[in-house]
Amino acid sequence: MKVLLVEDHLLFRDGVSLILERLDPNTEITPCGTGADAFALAQQHADFSLVLLDYNLPDTTGLNCLAQIQAHLPTTPIVMLSAENKAELIQQVLAAGARGFITKTSPSDVMISAIKLVLSGGVYIPQEMISALNMPFTAHSSDGITHAASPAPQTAPPATGDHQLTERQLHVLHEMLKGLSNKEIARELNMSPSTVKVHVAAILREFNVKNRTQAVAHARQKNIITQ
Repeated sequence: MKVLLVEDHLLFRDGVSLILERLDPNTEITPCGTGADAFALAQQHADFSLVLLDYNLPDTTGLNCLAQIQAHLPTTPIVMLSAENKAELIQQVLAAGARGFITKTSPSDVMISAIKLVLSGGVYIPQEMISALNMPFTAHSSDGITHAASPAPQTAPPATGDHQLTERQLHVLHEMLKGLSNKEIARELNMSPSTVKVHVAAILREFNVKNRTQAVAHARQKNIITQ
């Protein structure tokens, strides 16, 4: 297993590295401490099995870094690490395409279980936040930890032809079709411009296009319903 570990606090990074080695002694860990370094590594290496990404980096936000890494590693699961444990933050992270959210205060056994779940194709949410997020439960795993099965119902991918877009991404796409800028979309949908940027990046990845103009043309060509 090859893991990109993006974390600027060396003590915590060393702790996570030890946890990863417990999970798999053969784990190859590539550590870095900035979003710029993470982006460069994502460009250079396409074989990462997992990305563990700190939400608070010294040079960028976790959401911006998430979008940049996803652009080069679209199939690699990314899990956000954060000292914060707020429902709104977790919702933003999941909407941006992360496959899990692990709080830095989590015990090592919980972190191992979370990583196993993500690597098996699941989505991990802290147990204490599932009810706040209106998340469905899975059955208890063998370690006794309850996990979220999937993102909350309001972000479940609606039918959009051959594409899978979340409800929020459809809202953003709808505004893009009107010709609105990111700032205008942010005002219209009451979200931050950086969150809009993340959703736009996710739409471009899903459509396999390089810019907004191509995305709008693709949506119209495929007659994707966004109302």
